Amino acid sequence: MQEVIGSTRIFIALLRSMLRLKRFAVAFYGNPTHPQLVALVAQDEIVTAGGQIEPPGMHMIYLPYCDDIRNVEEAREISELHHSDANAVPRATDDQVKKAIALMKRIDLKDFSVCQFANPSLQRHYAVLQALALEEDEIPEINDETAPDEEGMARPGVVNAIEEFKLSVYGDSYDEENAHAGNGKVSEASKKRKAVAENAVKESANYDWADLADNGKLKDMTVAELKYYLTAHNLPVTGKKEALISRILTHMGK
Repeated sequence: MQEVIGSTRIFIALLRSMLRLKRFAVAFYGNPTHPQLVALVAQDEIVTAGGQIEPPGMHMIYLPYCDDIRNVEEAREISELHHSDANAVPRATDDQVKKAIALMKRIDLKDFSVCQFANPSLQRHYAVLQALALEEDEIPEINDETAPDEEGMARPGVVNAIEEFKLSVYGDSYDEENAHAGNGKVSEASKKRKAVAENAVKESANYDWADLADNGKLKDMTVAELKYYLTAHNLPVTGKKEALISRILTHMGK
């Protein structure tokens, strides 16, 4: 009989003890940044006259965290408190589903794979090493490919699809700024954002944007002036001047 040594002996002893005591083990599985609780259920060897059918070992079963478990009955009770009809569980209307599908088609990424994007932190680390090794004065600029595609989200088709979806869900009387202010009080930040937006609409009306775009004069404008157009049309205002101009031209369909 071959002697069993080392960790194999410990595993066999643990397996036999779990089978004898009818216990299972709870353990952590995965890396420290994303640990997962698992249950280890022992299985005895099953042997017949024809040979081994099932080998001895352990089944690993993923265990959910408390937040991962949803009580369906509790959710129904909460719904019943907010609806006169006990069966009136909130459901999306056909129009809302249709608008959601249209929106997803607009922002769908063809042949998407996470392998297409480089880790920006690692790329910056490599750039620093390169600059030190080559004694360069400046660190090469890193393009963060994981950042939101502001240019794509600013396309007229995407913007219209988002607005139509919001309209189908909230209606035309929904006040996005004040919806979460609480107790009917408008926060100072909301007031400030609203004032900035109103001023941008007013200032933007002073420019003939179509003429400026057609004659290539957007590059002669200041960043603050370009942001009037973007803010007035609920477009992102981040990025360098070239990015702002490109965003405006994309929105105008130029």
